[in-house]
Amino acid sequence: MKKQILLSTAALLTFSLLTGCSEKADISSSVVSTEEPTVEPTTQKIISIDPFEDLDLEYHHRKGGVIEECDHPFNRERRLVADDETKNVLVMSEPTAYSIRKRENLGLSMEVYRDPLPDDIKEGDTITLHLLINNKYVPEDNMKEYVRETFGVELTRITKDITVHFNEDPKTEIDPFEGVELKFIKDGNQYTIEENLEECKGSDKLKYMNIDINYKLSLAEGYSIYHLIYGDKIKYTVTYTEDGKEYSGEEINKLFDERWQNVHLTETEKVFEVENKYAYGRYSANINVSLTRPDNWYQVASNRNRFTKYDLSMIDGSTATVPITAELIRQFNGIEDKQLPYYIDHNTTGDAYENLILGKKYKNLIFVTEPSDDELALAAENNVELQVDKIALDGFVFITHKDNPVDSLTLDQIRDIYSGAITNWSEVGGYDEEIIPYVRSKNSGSQTAMENMVMQGIPMITHPDTRVQIAMEMGGLIDSIASYQNSSKSIGYSFNYYLRNLYKNEDIKVLNIDGISPDNENLINGTYPLSSGYYAVTVKGRDQKAEEIKEYLLSDEGQEMIELAGYCPIR
Repeated sequence: MKKQILLSTAALLTFSLLTGCSEKADISSSVVSTEEPTVEPTTQKIISIDPFEDLDLEYHHRKGGVIEECDHPFNRERRLVADDETKNVLVMSEPTAYSIRKRENLGLSMEVYRDPLPDDIKEGDTITLHLLINNKYVPEDNMKEYVRETFGVELTRITKDITVHFNEDPKTEIDPFEGVELKFIKDGNQYTIEENLEECKGSDKLKYMNIDINYKLSLAEGYSIYHLIYGDKIKYTVTYTEDGKEYSGEEINKLFDERWQNVHLTETEKVFEVENKYAYGRYSANINVSLTRPDNWYQVASNRNRFTKYDLSMIDGSTATVPITAELIRQFNGIEDKQLPYYIDHNTTGDAYENLILGKKYKNLIFVTEPSDDELALAAENNVELQVDKIALDGFVFITHKDNPVDSLTLDQIRDIYSGAITNWSEVGGYDEEIIPYVRSKNSGSQTAMENMVMQGIPMITHPDTRVQIAMEMGGLIDSIASYQNSSKSIGYSFNYYLRNLYKNEDIKVLNIDGISPDNENLINGTYPLSSGYYAVTVKGRDQKAEEIKEYLLSDEGQEMIELAGYCPIR
């Protein structure tokens, strides 16, 4: 009885003993019908062949976990039908058994196939290899007889058992941070970051392997990146998304292992420190004295953890109040004196008020002199209610060159000088020289104090065609009055603390007012007529931590700290 044998193929690659090379069969989904081979007698000399000679296999995992042979993949699917039984097999894509190719003129070709690998295959399991003869399925119980009688070939074996051994492909080690360049740019006490993460070498290597990663940025301390200040460490974390799920850090390497994706990220997180060379202090042009702690410095704050450096980064203010912020940072953050400039961002009085009122640069607390009319109007326009509390006393003072013989002026004389009624020093007991008055720019702290405390509504001579000189910065005013060119002709104004502690110049003399000097005793008892102060200003209801810092400065401990910083306390 004849048996019906059916064979279907997705792709056919055979190799022939006749030609010694492989040839592709017709690629189709059709079913090939063949009859059982008829054994014809042969008179040729019987040749013995081991069809599996030199055919050894090792296994590995492909991406996705698919298991296959390392060098000889079985990737051509076949459907074999024999005796009404159907099974799917995989045929070796490139049969390389040496014995199959070394004989010629026999008209015999053989292909190696196996059953699909089970999902739970493991090291040490056994896989059996089988043969197809001239693209035909021949039952193994009569295969040897058929091949011997038809082709004169004695097959030493028709199957081969392979012991499974996994030889995994080596993992490609890639550093996703290779070639990363960061640049920190400081604007006030806020930083921006320039980066090349998407174009770095590590990212490019992964893209070449069809792996698209991203980088997530955070402060190493856990705060928002918007709070970044000098001395911080920032952390970049690699992220990878697959099937809508985001993986980060070492989760990525674990996923790659599970997917048998032979890639390993040598780093999945990296910490960078904000570098010193990109930081600078915003007040350096107006201070010529180092912010070193005094010899009698001591720890005032009883709870050093009360305010973090991020809490204190919200402070802005005038140049004259820089040491208040510096002392807070010393007391609560333990910052060394040489690094203080990188933690302080005082933008001068006018800018500080604008930043607070308009909510710019995350400034919620400023140390300044009293607000000007313009600043109060700006607050009203923006529906902002300012909370203004005096935290220290100071004397508003007038200065001239040390060679000027005048040591004291009355308030009336000062008003006459700055209104244009007095124009020569001889009118107030000095040399016969023209008086050159210096004024500050509008809305600066000293200019506001001059208008409110001294002039009290009397117009000042500030027209550019007059002899009045306008100084944009306090340091520039002091340097101009002390310069040789102006000699003893000039007069200007400032705050006593600023002159004594922040911008010293030996060629400057502080004038008494009505014979009274602006020392702390006269400030506290109120005898000095131009007693001014420094204020902690907040916006009502905006920031609770800003209110807590202000409350601390008004406490006994806070006032002790104010005095340690060289200011006159309010009590």
